[in-house]
Amino acid sequence: MANVSHDLRTPLSLIYSYAEMMQDFPEEVTAEHSQVIMDEAKRLTSLVNDIMDISSFEMGVEKLNIEEYNLTKSLEKTIERIGEFIKKETYKIEFIYDTPINIFADEVKITQAFYNLLLNAVDHCGDNKNIIVKQTIIADTVKVEVIDSGEGINAEELPYIWERYYKVDKEHKRPIIGTGLGLSIVKKIAEIHSGTYGVKSDIGKGSSFWFQLKIRPYN
Repeated sequence: MANVSHDLRTPLSLIYSYAEMMQDFPEEVTAEHSQVIMDEAKRLTSLVNDIMDISSFEMGVEKLNIEEYNLTKSLEKTIERIGEFIKKETYKIEFIYDTPINIFADEVKITQAFYNLLLNAVDHCGDNKNIIVKQTIIADTVKVEVIDSGEGINAEELPYIWERYYKVDKEHKRPIIGTGLGLSIVKKIAEIHSGTYGVKSDIGKGSSFWFQLKIRPYN
């Protein structure tokens, strides 16, 4: 609750402050002021949506819409969308795969899981701002891996990072984008697809987050 309150309070304070300034000094209002309000409103919306998703997963009310779709193309589209958000910050996302693959899964939820892993990588990819996405076919499964070259995570911390709002550095850090609930949502989505998930990390070298799904998990 303390972390959620913090993430709610910060954008609300900014929205109020800028709206008050715009009311008191209307002749000084710029497009940048309006953009701050819109950006913070989007951040609030993202946080509320993630909280609702977590609640739905934990209550078991989320239903899967299993269909066949092209996972590779879906990943590419998500990378392009994220790229638009971060292109001004000179981030680079490289996508590596052997062959396009179709899977049977809930595309909306798998996209959400992948999206959250990308947001996590953006927040922790380090000064070189390079992110690698790998799609690997392993027997009857496909593994989606997001690799950053950031600060890395201590081994003793790894079992806990999938918990809601767990902070490796024990300090509340506001993400560049995202809400701090992303990894918990990835865990839930992998689980309801009977898939697996995990992370490998080396201090000073970066981290690799992944989830792995059966290509045909349902008959």
